[in-house]
Amino acid sequence: MFEFHGWATIRVDDRDDPDPEVLRQREEEALALLGNALREADDGFSLFDLRRTGNGLIVLLAHGLRNHRYRPVIDLFRRVATELPFSYGLLYVQDDEDGLRGTADAQSAHPAPNRSNEFRVWRLGRGEFEEQADPFLSPYIPTVEPPWEWPPDGEPGANLGRSSE
Repeated sequence: MFEFHGWATIRVDDRDDPDPEVLRQREEEALALLGNALREADDGFSLFDLRRTGNGLIVLLAHGLRNHRYRPVIDLFRRVATELPFSYGLLYVQDDEDGLRGTADAQSAHPAPNRSNEFRVWRLGRGEFEEQADPFLSPYIPTVEPPWEWPPDGEPGANLGRSSE
């Protein structure tokens, strides 16, 4: 499974012009740009939202659970970093297939670590979008879910073939 939860505060450069109308126009352009990017990323069953809230705050939200890695959500946040570098936020990802990611060089003596039992945090800030280790919800098992045990009571076959009376 590929689970993701992300948010970004969208900011535009306002250092060169103190006119509030110029800032408003730049924000509208950013909203249009992100509206198109959201439509490209939207898969129909994850949540993607872009809102202007009180006091002029513009926020991007992304939440979902997919069967496999969903690159468009990562690309969406990377696009925010590139095209709106004054923005900031976090994208949390847990990918149980992360151990299959591998390395750029398949013959590498240093294969990529298996991170299938971890959340990864993508930090967006100052035009950078970087993947980092998560200190809060990792390792996924046992922090989020208990270890899987079979059979549940620890004795092989303990509940097989017995009728309840």
